[in-house]
Amino acid sequence: MKDRLEQFINDNRDQFDLHEPDERLWAGIESNVQKKKPIRIGWQGVMWRAAAVLIIFGASFMMQEFLHQRRDVISERDETKILQLIPELQEAEMYYTNLLNDKIQQIEPLISEYPELGETLQQDLTELDSVYGELQNDLRDNIANDEVVEAMIQNYILKIQILEDLLEYMDDTSKNQEDENEAFEI
Repeated sequence: MKDRLEQFINDNRDQFDLHEPDERLWAGIESNVQKKKPIRIGWQGVMWRAAAVLIIFGASFMMQEFLHQRRDVISERDETKILQLIPELQEAEMYYTNLLNDKIQQIEPLISEYPELGETLQQDLTELDSVYGELQNDLRDNIANDEVVEAMIQNYILKIQILEDLLEYMDDTSKNQEDENEAFEI
């Protein structure tokens, strides 16, 4: 259909160009068309717009900071509330934290002697800390869940087991060195 219309227009182009509209018609059309006036924006308008943008950005930043701080306060309050609601967990945390600190102090000579061992220990403890953080989030969602509390305590026990294994290794290596020294003395 389109091809036939196009063919007809091409064949009869001369007849279409014979009749041109009158000048009065064009003048009437031109008078009805409104001319666009150029819009001038002064420097004051630009300044007002810039000030509005700055106020909007400033207000949104302040709101975001306020909400972030409020979220942190609520998070700290929730953590304190969890520890108050579960005294067993609070006691276990205090006990195991003290025990961990004692074991770490005992291991410090070994770590200074073998720095690669210290790096491995740090990686293991960091991984266990991240697992503990996830368990705290789970506990926040489902407070007084015995399984989560038990998993948190098991996390501490695992840390202590790692440190005790290192202490045992340190004792074995010191005994082996003493045995070698005695063998050389004999």
